[in-house]
Amino acid sequence: MSLRWAAAIVSQRVPMRILQLVAVLGGLACLMAVLRPAAAGGSVANVTLRLAETGLVLLALWGALRRARRTPPGPERAGWISLGGAAVAALVTTTAVTVDPQMTARLGTPTVFDVPSLLVAPLAIVGVLLFARPPRDRSQAGRILLDGIAIGCATGLVGWYLVLRPFVDAGLEATPSRGLALAYLGCDATAMALGLLALLRARRSLRWTVAAAVIALTLLLVSDVGRGFQFLPGHAAPAALTEIGWALALAIFAIGAWIAPGAERSRGRGAPRGWLWWLTLPYLFLMPVAGVLLVAAIRGDADVPMVAGSAVIIAVLGFRHVVALHENAGLTHRLATSVRELEHRAEHDELTGLLNRSGLIGSLDRLRHGEGKPVALLFVDVDRFKGINDTLGHTVGDAVLRAIGERLRYSIGRDGLAARFAGDEFVLLLTDVGSPAEVLARAQDALDLVERPIPLSDGGEVVVTASAGVAINDRLGDGESMVREADLAMFEAKQGGRARIQLFEEGLRERSLDRVRIEQDLRRALYRRGEFEVHLQPLVDLESDRLWGAEALVRWRHPAQGMLLPGRFLSVAEESGLIVPLGYLVLSEACAAAAAIPGLVVSVNLSPRQIHDPGLVPTVADNLALHGLPAERLCLEVTEDVLVDDRTIGVLEDLRALGTRVAIDDFGVGASSLKQLRRIPGALVKIDRSFVSGLDSDEGHDDRVMVKALVTVAEQLGLEVVAEGIERPEQLAAVRELGASIGQGWLLGHPQRAAAFVTAAGSRPLVRRGPRRA
Repeated sequence: MSLRWAAAIVSQRVPMRILQLVAVLGGLACLMAVLRPAAAGGSVANVTLRLAETGLVLLALWGALRRARRTPPGPERAGWISLGGAAVAALVTTTAVTVDPQMTARLGTPTVFDVPSLLVAPLAIVGVLLFARPPRDRSQAGRILLDGIAIGCATGLVGWYLVLRPFVDAGLEATPSRGLALAYLGCDATAMALGLLALLRARRSLRWTVAAAVIALTLLLVSDVGRGFQFLPGHAAPAALTEIGWALALAIFAIGAWIAPGAERSRGRGAPRGWLWWLTLPYLFLMPVAGVLLVAAIRGDADVPMVAGSAVIIAVLGFRHVVALHENAGLTHRLATSVRELEHRAEHDELTGLLNRSGLIGSLDRLRHGEGKPVALLFVDVDRFKGINDTLGHTVGDAVLRAIGERLRYSIGRDGLAARFAGDEFVLLLTDVGSPAEVLARAQDALDLVERPIPLSDGGEVVVTASAGVAINDRLGDGESMVREADLAMFEAKQGGRARIQLFEEGLRERSLDRVRIEQDLRRALYRRGEFEVHLQPLVDLESDRLWGAEALVRWRHPAQGMLLPGRFLSVAEESGLIVPLGYLVLSEACAAAAAIPGLVVSVNLSPRQIHDPGLVPTVADNLALHGLPAERLCLEVTEDVLVDDRTIGVLEDLRALGTRVAIDDFGVGASSLKQLRRIPGALVKIDRSFVSGLDSDEGHDDRVMVKALVTVAEQLGLEVVAEGIERPEQLAAVRELGASIGQGWLLGHPQRAAAFVTAAGSRPLVRRGPRRA
């Protein structure tokens, strides 16, 4: 399977024509080596064989020079140049043998051509070593050196006993021949050992090239061993075997020079575990050493080089083991430190350094098993924190959260817990607390710290407020439950106006569950349709006492609870975002009713979420077109307090551009300015019912002054005035006297279902139309 995988990789990365040439030349060389008889000197004298070998060398040289030319200057390019030098040395040797077949005995009588022949293995191994990754540090470099010494000594010891020693023991008359044989075999064995080291350190992109070079060096060693044994008395080796080894070495070398580089990538989960082989390789070389020593001991022919080599191997590997133990101890320490850091990060917030949600719950669960003492849990939420991120940026927002976290941690002392629960929410645990009054006092101290000015990096300051919910228990029970209780109390504090503290009560849980049930029922009702009804309340022209318009009011006919008024569900719809689809449902019904009554102006309330919905203006335009309603007969109401937002003013200007009217509801109790009113020409101003309710009482002087002032301001700005909440004739007379032009209230007309209102006031039937389909 591994051979098939390797063949597939080679076929993908080596050009097909090169593979075909190598196969033809290598096959031809091997065939000639087998078929032709051996010439004198123990080698095959055949020109075809030498020409095939020369062709393989030229292919290798071409590939190496081609890669060197395409590689930028550096170690890799130097490696390709060195491999090209090895190919040149092999080419010189092969050419010389082709010209003079008497020189074919590489281990015979020394000639000048033995110099390039001896350089083949060293040049090849230098190139391969240049492809290796540099060591990360001195420690790794030292380990690589020790491994190289151990592998080299092991290879030398085995090579000495099996290959070199027979040449020494043979006592050849030609000393140069014996020295030459030792030089060839020593170069080949050393190159093969270094090649294995280089293979394990090779860059991933060049690993297959290095593997091919190591295989070629191994075949070269086999070839030289076989050729060398031909010169030993009483030994014989087939000439064809040595020639086939040389030819195959050249063929593998040529393939390696043409293998395309692979992609460098980090080692992932599925990557081969090369590090394991790297660690065990020196110890794997002990097995052949042990075998050689065992054979030598049995035969009784162990000598000084074998004993010395074994001693060096034992010393190096022993020292290497000591180094590895030292490194493992350091690695274990670093691993334990990393585990502690990960555990800390898993339970702590990175921004503030406080416990995170998981760490808080875990700490609460651990404290639960200790001694039972009264505890209090504070759930703190920063008020309108989103505005800080939106206006000052997230960098300032992060700085604010860090400052708040530090202040809250300081407020609890050493015995409590502080956590950043989520976003702008913090949780504080106070242990061994006293009375509820004492807990509320400490909670107020914490909020006072939060409200202190927070200095910014640009020299400015920002002031924020926070709301807090407090849960007190006689002993710490389930951490999650206590957090939920404090969260419910915090939500109630938010609902009550923010910047305040709320103590948890059992009634809060029931109200929370009621909100959840209302939200779920709202979603179901919006999906099914048919449960929501639009009621219309008349708006009367106070000069002519004629119907001027109507305000659309939503009612919910709940299947279990009956008819629900807006105060029961609109706040939940606003919080959950369901007010947007609900508001569009009311808008569509109101437009249908206005279209059925000629001249009627229908008024529809817009919630803050609807105003910030990017689909508001297109939806209004679509409904006007769908029901054929002139834009000036649709009035869209917003409360006065949303006018402080320039974004809202922009949306209202876009609605005015469609031709619709705009009304400012509850005018006089919000925070708008006259400057902002001037940006909405032609708007209606609806005076809040709180001013109208006291106009007919003895204490109504101030209300009369306020209504008169509002009417005067509206007239000066060219705005129409609507008086809300007219319930008694005296109130009606008063608003007429003060100059209001339009009136609304139970005295002038009760809300009616849209269908009934149209039947009573219209001349056309009420036609409901769904949205147009593309």
